[in-house]
Amino acid sequence: MAALIIRLHFHDYFVQGCDASILLSDPATTERTALSNTGVGGYEVIDAAKSAVENICPGIVSCADIPAVAARDTSVAVGGPSWSVRLGRRDSTRANRALADGLPRADLDLPSLVRDFDAKGLNERDMVA
Repeated sequence: MAALIIRLHFHDYFVQGCDASILLSDPATTERTALSNTGVGGYEVIDAAKSAVENICPGIVSCADIPAVAARDTSVAVGGPSWSVRLGRRDSTRANRALADGLPRADLDLPSLVRDFDAKGLNERDMVA
């Protein structure tokens, strides 16, 4: 499950930043059904966490913070690295399937992948992680 949560967080980040746009379900624009998001999972874990947080403090916690914290916590739970997570992200009000389809493809060559990651402020080490 950790790999799914981390991948979901990455796919959210790479499209429009950490804004939870991947969680939006408007059929016309949803990122969930983008070809690049085939195989992304863990939505049920994030939805359960959102429900639990909303029950405790309704309307306070950004939905966009939940995948970021969940990715970090699941990494730690399976013996991976930890990192600090800035809280207080703004939630997206719209998804963008076209941008989601622009995620780096698995069949890209190394220079193309490095270029795509560099454009998002990520280096080769980030790409491998």
